[in-house]
Amino acid sequence: METSKQWLAIIASIFMLTGFSTPGKAFNDKAVVEIPSGEFTRGCTRKYKEYECLPEALPEKKVFISKFKIDKYKVTYRRYNECMKKGNCTDLYFGGGCNAGMPWNSDHPVNCVTYKQAETFCKWDGGKRLPTEAEWEKAARGTDKRFYPWGNKTPSCNLATISDKTTRGKMEPGCGMGTSRPVNANPEGASPYGVMGMTSNLLEWTSDWFDAEYYKKNELRDPKGADRNTGFKTLRGATWMMKKEELDVSIRVPYAPEGQGYIVGFRCAG
Repeated sequence: METSKQWLAIIASIFMLTGFSTPGKAFNDKAVVEIPSGEFTRGCTRKYKEYECLPEALPEKKVFISKFKIDKYKVTYRRYNECMKKGNCTDLYFGGGCNAGMPWNSDHPVNCVTYKQAETFCKWDGGKRLPTEAEWEKAARGTDKRFYPWGNKTPSCNLATISDKTTRGKMEPGCGMGTSRPVNANPEGASPYGVMGMTSNLLEWTSDWFDAEYYKKNELRDPKGADRNTGFKTLRGATWMMKKEELDVSIRVPYAPEGQGYIVGFRCAG
C-alpha cells in the first residue's frame, strides 16, 4: 500500500511538471508589438469607495507617448539562456524561489534578475532598452482608462497568473502552481494592443528611477521618471503571489536595482 502511494506521488509530480513545461501550443516568444503615438490616461482611474488609490499613483493625468515597440511577452528563460550561451549575459541567481536551472523553465519568464542584467539583455537583443513607466502603462491599458489590461472585469486565473482560489476553495499562489506559469498562459488577459501578461506572473523592471511624488509633476510628454538616482528603480505589473484586489494596472513598486527577487522579471522596448 505504501509503495502504491509513492508511485501515485511520482505520477502526480510528473503531471505537475508537464503542466509547468507545456504552454499548450507553439508561440513566438520574441514577438514585438508596436504601440502608436498619442495620449493616454496615466495613474489610478478608480472613483469608488471599494478601492483606495495609492497616493503614488495619483493624480490621474493625460500624457503623450511617442510611438515605440515592446516585447509581446516577458523575456523567457529560453531567450535569456541564449544570451548567456553567447557570453553576453551573466548567470542568474539559483535557488530560493528562482527558476534558473529548472528543467521546465524554458517558456517561463526569467526571474531573479537584476536591473543591470535586464538592461544588458535588452541591449544585446537588437539594441533594445527597458521601457519607461509611462510606456509600460500605455502598453498595458491603452487609452480608455481601464483598470486592468483586459478591461474592468474582476481578475481571475483565466486572465492572469495570480494568487486566487482554485476548485479546492483555497487561495493558491500561481493559480495552484506555486510559481510562475509560461508567458503565454493567459491569452484572455492581453492588453488592447495584444501585449501579454502585463499584470500577471512577475513584476517588471522599467527604466525610471522611483519618485513617489512624480505624478504630481507636470511632465506631460514622454515622461521618464525622476531626474536623479533615488536608490530605487520602478517595478510595474503584478505577480503570481498577488491577490486580485492588488492588481490595478497603476500600481508602482520601488525596488533596488541590485535586487534579485523571485517575483521580478522584465520585457524590452525600443
